[in-house]
Amino acid sequence: MAKNDRLYLGIDLGGTNIQAGLLDGEDKLGNAERLKTKADGGEDVVISRIVKLVHEVLEKEGVKLDDVAGLGIGAPGAVNHKKGVVINAVNLRWTDFPLGKVLEKELGIPVVVDNDVNVGTWGEYIAGAGKEYDELMGIFVGTGIGGGFVLGGDLYHGALMTAGEVGHTVISADGPLGRRTVENLASRTNIVNQLKQLIMSNHPSVISELTAGDLDRVRSKILAEAFNLRDDLTLEVIGQAAHYIGVTIANAVTLLSLPCVVVGGGLTEALEKPWIELIRDEFDKYVFPPGLSKCKIVASKLGDDAGIIGAALLAKQRLEKD
Repeated sequence: MAKNDRLYLGIDLGGTNIQAGLLDGEDKLGNAERLKTKADGGEDVVISRIVKLVHEVLEKEGVKLDDVAGLGIGAPGAVNHKKGVVINAVNLRWTDFPLGKVLEKELGIPVVVDNDVNVGTWGEYIAGAGKEYDELMGIFVGTGIGGGFVLGGDLYHGALMTAGEVGHTVISADGPLGRRTVENLASRTNIVNQLKQLIMSNHPSVISELTAGDLDRVRSKILAEAFNLRDDLTLEVIGQAAHYIGVTIANAVTLLSLPCVVVGGGLTEALEKPWIELIRDEFDKYVFPPGLSKCKIVASKLGDDAGIIGAALLAKQRLEKD
């Protein structure tokens, strides 16, 4: 990778894994590296692993830390992007943690912090499936459901800096607790749990064979295999999830009159085009006015690298603007 003074590091910080990579002067990503987060060890352990991963990336790229202009990091949960503070990250057990200042002290380079789905959305907007559009929504479906918005050429955070939490959109206000939001009803976690409960209640499914009876093995790959085999139970449960996501997207597009929605996350990568088509069908039923059906709904182009690329590009945008 070419060495220059405009290299940017990108980090995608999750409750399970930390992923990192380096963007060169032409915004090309080198090899992404990964470590377990080990969040149970506390803040110091997580920070030490981030620092370790940064040095591993730089060593493999043959670059010194002095050559890096800045670092962008996407963190789960609510983030004060102006102060670089993670307000609340449940899966990290962090509250008001000054991630930006801590990493700047450890590494000696400028650090930009934002929500993990925001940076993924930014990556798709600048370098991925949404780069042809002026404004867009990103919605990422995995363990949970997260979202982000680019409005007026910049990430939209809102007055209290928590905009984009589409996973908490209430779809069924009168439903029981735990069955009211789109995340409750349509995340991969919900799909897996629902399928496991139905199979254990004697509903037939090829998933039993695919997992050799060990339903704890059900992940996106197994869901995709069952879906492609046209397993009736899997088709029904995934179809229900696509319905709720389509309704959620229709509400957002109706509200904001958006030209494009990028759908990402592990489930999207596994199910690919048929998943997008299911969501599209539901979206078309509910969006208003009908002319907004012109809105493009597309799968993420950057895949698992969206967070890394987006974080690095966001750092570049903010630091070079300053």
